[in-house]
Amino acid sequence: MRKSHALAASALTATAVLVLAGCAGSGTSGDADAEPADSGEVTWWGWTPDTPVAERYIEEFNKEYPDIEVTYRNFENVDFRNTIVPALESGEGPDVFDLSPAGGTPDLWGPYAIDLAPLAEETLGEDWESGFASDYADQLKDAEGRQVSLPLGGMSAGFVWYNADIFAEAGAEVPTDYDSWVDACEKISAIGKECFTMGAGGEDTFPTEMYHAIANSVDPDYFIAAATGKARWDDPEGIEVLEIIQRMQEDGIIAANALDGPQYPLANEAFMKEDAAMVQMGFWYTQYAGAESCKAAMEAAGVSSPECFVQLPAEFPDVAGKGNGSIPFGEGDYGLAINSESPNIGAAKTFVQWMTMSDTGQQNVANAIDLLPALEGVSPDWSAISLVDDDVQRPAIEELIASSASSTQSRQWQTTETTLDAIVIAIQQVLDPTVDKSIEDIAAEMQATAEPSSVGVDD
Repeated sequence: MRKSHALAASALTATAVLVLAGCAGSGTSGDADAEPADSGEVTWWGWTPDTPVAERYIEEFNKEYPDIEVTYRNFENVDFRNTIVPALESGEGPDVFDLSPAGGTPDLWGPYAIDLAPLAEETLGEDWESGFASDYADQLKDAEGRQVSLPLGGMSAGFVWYNADIFAEAGAEVPTDYDSWVDACEKISAIGKECFTMGAGGEDTFPTEMYHAIANSVDPDYFIAAATGKARWDDPEGIEVLEIIQRMQEDGIIAANALDGPQYPLANEAFMKEDAAMVQMGFWYTQYAGAESCKAAMEAAGVSSPECFVQLPAEFPDVAGKGNGSIPFGEGDYGLAINSESPNIGAAKTFVQWMTMSDTGQQNVANAIDLLPALEGVSPDWSAISLVDDDVQRPAIEELIASSASSTQSRQWQTTETTLDAIVIAIQQVLDPTVDKSIEDIAAEMQATAEPSSVGVDD
């Protein structure tokens, strides 16, 4: 969404080489001024999208540009961050690579990318930034103001997904607050299913999204205030968040195996195998409401001859019981950057231009329903999308898109990598029965090791 911050998750991790058409590479190595080309080769590396989604993107791209050969390589989140910089440093990196606004990657990886503002202005005009939704483009600028990536789409999180079939079998209601969550878990456990699967082990920072959602229930202003240094992680609100996490484990909401592995594969597989009724994932999980994507995800999780189930989004329960609910939070998910040392900058520009700024490219993003389209005015074409149960899932997804688009909180853009790591460690300590520390001490250590963000903060 995941680096040490949350790169957008990829449930299917196989590397795919997509040779769809083309001829020899074009352009001059490192020629940032190269014009977009109609032929050539492009290698694209990313932690997202899933390989089948990338295949569809590239297939549609090649209908317009049959002489540009695109090779996509998909990485697990941590593998991507451990691989991309050494590859770029060695000259063996891709022509195009994913770059997220979260955790500072415009500054970390932006130096390896060309400035894409001239391409955007050439394509969309002088007022090109207004062509993108929200402030997605601004989030992908480095400290010097260079547009080191152009947004492919946005992402929201802070809600849960549930298996409607399991809930029906258990006779359980979708929880809206703490007590109803405990009640649902008791009924779901009674039929031999895990209630809420969560992977809090390892380095990925998915657990921070649960912390953020709970914090919104405690005080909707608290998380961003603490992330930007206007509040402390060991303030009473922070203490309450950790106490709720502790209670969730004690009362059987958080599974006993939560520290056995990261969200991928632990929680993802438990949900896709239908071993668990609920999981906290972001908008990228919407794609698995699709009839074909659902089967692919279940097969990747180890299910043979899968029969798709109806998965639906739900608001994160108001676990603090203060009537605040828990609003979604979101930002630009990732964009596409062009390697400044690429020998194929011309073809790469054509690919990035089509993916991020053409109506056709962005319609494909919308129809994949794993991102919120970056380009203004683009929405899913439901006639081209096959869901497992259109009557049930489509209204829920449309409501999720609307609430995501109106989100007023950033997801991780305003939270430093150091702080995200500190939150994960704090949650792990709360959930680990061998750790003999008070909630207050854990929160104090979290405050001491966190690093406030200045991103998006008014002086």
